Amino acid sequence: MQTEAKQLFPRVQLPALTGIRALAAFWVFTRHFRTELIDAFPPLHVLAPLFNVGYLGVDLFFILSGFILTFTHFDKLADAWNWRKAIGFLWLRIGRVWPLTAFVLLLFGAYFVFQYATSGNPVYAVQGDPGELLKHLLLIQAWIPGPLTWNGLDWSISAEWLAYLVFSFGIVLLARFALAASRRTMVILMAVLTLPMIIIGCTMQDDTILLFSNDSFTLSPGVVAVRVITEFWIGAILAISLKPRLAENRPLRFPLATIASIVAIAILFVVPLLERHPWVRHGTAQFRDQVDMIGRSSTIIVLPLFVLVIAGLAIGRRDPLAWLLSTRVFQVGGRASFALYLSHALVIGLGLLVLQHLQSTLLKDAVTVAVAVAAWALAWLLWRFIEEPSRKIARRMLPDSVRV
Repeated sequence: MQTEAKQLFPRVQLPALTGIRALAAFWVFTRHFRTELIDAFPPLHVLAPLFNVGYLGVDLFFILSGFILTFTHFDKLADAWNWRKAIGFLWLRIGRVWPLTAFVLLLFGAYFVFQYATSGNPVYAVQGDPGELLKHLLLIQAWIPGPLTWNGLDWSISAEWLAYLVFSFGIVLLARFALAASRRTMVILMAVLTLPMIIIGCTMQDDTILLFSNDSFTLSPGVVAVRVITEFWIGAILAISLKPRLAENRPLRFPLATIASIVAIAILFVVPLLERHPWVRHGTAQFRDQVDMIGRSSTIIVLPLFVLVIAGLAIGRRDPLAWLLSTRVFQVGGRASFALYLSHALVIGLGLLVLQHLQSTLLKDAVTVAVAVAAWALAWLLWRFIEEPSRKIARRMLPDSVRV
């Protein structure tokens, strides 16, 4: 299939889109460590509405992934598409995500063995089920119903793998769409693609509905598939729609990313005030020391604002948020963000083991800070010595006939 794709995207750097990955990953971290953070530093309770909905960092990642992969691979994949190119693309994605995913699973296995040996708690033997491990290694655990086992956070990697498979072949349709659709059509389609998750989110109030079945903590593969595919393709279409500005190097002067972020944060604080009596799953505590700890699934309404934030960061290089996310600290954090996402639950688990044996408030506060620091330190080590070398090896292994 011949297209004009080879001239679609310029080879420019978009550092703010690397920096926002650090923000998204740390947002997920705060979601899982929010009770400890608030216990250690009570003034942080004002940020509870933001911490509670850290799950939205995953949705931001899904849209961003679609945008970046389209920006990076669209030209070579869409121009004279063939199955070899599709396999080359999938190999690169496996080389990027699988080695680190598998290594962190080994770390979790060691953690389960340690916990079982020291406590004798059979829960850890169940968590280390070999059959479940195989599903995780094949990246299919989010495709079928089941509880979160092993590294529960890698459900999103399984979901992304599904998106990669669809994208590697759906790129043909995207190329035709890019040639035929007007920008207005693209905007309308992106808006339509936000609707499924917004509708699902507004049907319930407990944020777990965006991952689990409505009557249990069993993974809901239907919701997971809809969530990742719609959001991934929103990002892909966004990349196509921004082609003229990217190609002509016409930066946006309006601080779109900054303003969209401020509006999104305001909405995240307002939604809990409007939902006074949320639906809460059995066994889930809504309040901790009178602080509401439930994230409302209806906060998914900020999804269109995420699209604006990513667009603003891509073409608004003078945007204050784009400048901040382009600084070195966010660039380093962005590179280690995938590793932080995958491994932070393990660091938190070890931190909780230490915290439960401490009596001193001062020591507890120090350990709480140490957990956050250790999570980033481990993430950097994993990126530096596992993720990045594996990515380079996978690229070198590709024959020229399938290189993309």
